[in-house]
Amino acid sequence: MNSTDEWYDVEAVSDGTYRILEGPYYGMYLAAGTERSYLVDAGIGIGDLRALVEGLVDTPVTLLLTHWHWDHIGNAAQFDDVRIHERERSPDGRVALDGRSEEFLGRPANFLERWRAAGEALPDGFDADDYAIEPVENPTPLSGDETFDLGDRTLESLHLPGHSPGQLGFLDRQSGVLYGGDVIHVDEGLYVHLEGGDLRAYLETFERLRELRDAGVFETLLTSHNPPFVGEELAILDRLEDGLRRIIDGDPDYEVVETDWGDARRYEFGGSVVFTEP
Repeated sequence: MNSTDEWYDVEAVSDGTYRILEGPYYGMYLAAGTERSYLVDAGIGIGDLRALVEGLVDTPVTLLLTHWHWDHIGNAAQFDDVRIHERERSPDGRVALDGRSEEFLGRPANFLERWRAAGEALPDGFDADDYAIEPVENPTPLSGDETFDLGDRTLESLHLPGHSPGQLGFLDRQSGVLYGGDVIHVDEGLYVHLEGGDLRAYLETFERLRELRDAGVFETLLTSHNPPFVGEELAILDRLEDGLRRIIDGDPDYEVVETDWGDARRYEFGGSVVFTEP
């Protein structure tokens, strides 16, 4: 881990909410409260995330993990209060790079290789030989129906499975913001081909999100690998819900492609790509 926080890009996305970007598209969010602040996800573990966060807020910080995948737990071990859905923990109760499968074990090294091949810089003082994602030994398990008090507002946990069995979102009703993790993945796509991916659960998640959007519960969706979806941009929920339904109903229009996680079916719906198991 780097000893400085200069690796990150930080921007305010709304009053009291920061987007923290690590590398090309690994996003985290900090909801700053008057009594307690909540960090959503912990990136890929290269910079000193805790130092950065403590420089932005002067309240205690709780880390909320949307799920256990490598690019969300990178700096989780830096934090004293870590919470995650009970289905995202390893059999021994930890949050770890090899916690539920071995498919992410090579991802940190793979990222470094690609980053360097692209001619991109790493932070001063970063030692690749020491780069490791440390486990969290005793995270607090969540179920997806919790409320977290920031002092001036609250966050609610929502169980949003599909990409991962225990994927969580966190809803700020007062601000109309939903922190969605990987509910929508890179380039407005869906990754359902990883361990624990579930098409039918994903469809139910999108039905729930659409209902919440239509009820005016949120008007901004903040995901880990995309710019914010605001207002009319939330029509993507309809497109992806329709795409999932078509796949479940047997849509034959796909191609089998090679991915970093093995072969997958690749579907395309209106510019969004959905990967499923072959």
